[in-house]
Amino acid sequence: MADRLPAPQAPQLCRRLRWKTMFMALAPVEPGADVDPQHEIDDGFVWCTHSMNCLGPDGAVASREDCREGRGCFESYSPNPRNPAHGDLPT
Repeated sequence: MADRLPAPQAPQLCRRLRWKTMFMALAPVEPGADVDPQHEIDDGFVWCTHSMNCLGPDGAVASREDCREGRGCFESYSPNPRNPAHGDLPT
């Protein structure tokens, strides 16, 4: 039996990007499912929590297509709390 290849990783979105379904109680998904309901159900409206509107801090439109690594204002979901995107922690 052939080994199953891992699912390709989706490009990481900016941690500042938000959309309505992130705040909705959706039906639970079985562990190991290939579907994330927060990313599948979408009305297309997003906003940036840095600017609190549909434009990012760089003045360009906030979107799932554009708010990714490489954009000047991009902030990653880093497990490292000392990531510059999270600012310096008090010592």
